[in-house]
Amino acid sequence: MTTLIALSAIAGFFDTPSKGFIDWQTALAGKKSVSATVTVNEVGGGSSSYKIDMKKPASLRLETSDETIVADGTNITVFSKKDNIFYKKPQTLDELKVTLNEDQYSMFSGFFGSSLKPVKTVDAGAKSLGGEQVSEIKAFFDKSGKKTTSFFVSPDGVARKAQLTATAKGQTKPKQLVFSAKNVVIDGVAVDTLFAFKAPTGATEMSYEDFFGSRWVYDFEEAKMIAAKTNKGIFVDFMASWCGPCKRMAADAFETPEFKAFGKKVVFCQIDIDLNPTLAEQYGIDAIPHVFVLKADGSKVGDILGYGDLGGFMTEITGIINSL
Repeated sequence: MTTLIALSAIAGFFDTPSKGFIDWQTALAGKKSVSATVTVNEVGGGSSSYKIDMKKPASLRLETSDETIVADGTNITVFSKKDNIFYKKPQTLDELKVTLNEDQYSMFSGFFGSSLKPVKTVDAGAKSLGGEQVSEIKAFFDKSGKKTTSFFVSPDGVARKAQLTATAKGQTKPKQLVFSAKNVVIDGVAVDTLFAFKAPTGATEMSYEDFFGSRWVYDFEEAKMIAAKTNKGIFVDFMASWCGPCKRMAADAFETPEFKAFGKKVVFCQIDIDLNPTLAEQYGIDAIPHVFVLKADGSKVGDILGYGDLGGFMTEITGIINSL
């Protein structure tokens, strides 16, 4: 009962979590170390991959095509490979969990204590997957079932495959992402040097505030946390990968020096409505592109629906941001 109550409080369930979910999260939290290489495939779209290494009590290394993130138990370091810049911030358990908030890391976020936030979970029974018997756990991330993820958990308590399905308002075809973990090593020898960040040649260290003055984040809760710590507002771009005007606005406006200068006042956050239908509905998104300027607590300052031309957009967004 204690474990059940704790998981309910941490994960923010509306319903009591299922036994399978509790068993999975408890088993994952009980591992000493886990490492894996994960591919993320969008059905009908592109793919990406990342390498994850985790070690108790609080060490993490994430390697993506864009970033290296290292948590050594004292600091979290984020390195931008494209820009050859990095920043360090003091490590806390909350900061560590936020790092694993994105959907692509959801199979492993329970290693440091559950940070998944489904409103409901269902044990869907045993399945045969790739010649292995696995347990399917279906997690619903909103009351209407617009965003669900099926986790396929192996007998050792680690999910090696998951499928996310999300349907945005007004869309009939859902967006689907398939996560597949390979080269999984559980409780192996994870050397401490793996979790020690060594700056590449020529890399520049920046302050937390300056680093996020020019970069985008893709998790709304992370954007709110950064905004609160840096005394900034939030610029949120609600978009989708199939949206032509969204791409035109990004190419026309977001790359200009004038727009980038707004990073002194706002945190840049981009939200794919297909993957975040509940958040899009919360802000009343019926059409895109739709950009919002928010206070750090998420309350609205102003918004712009659609994109006409660069001059008109910059004039309007400048007025809204200056009113923060």
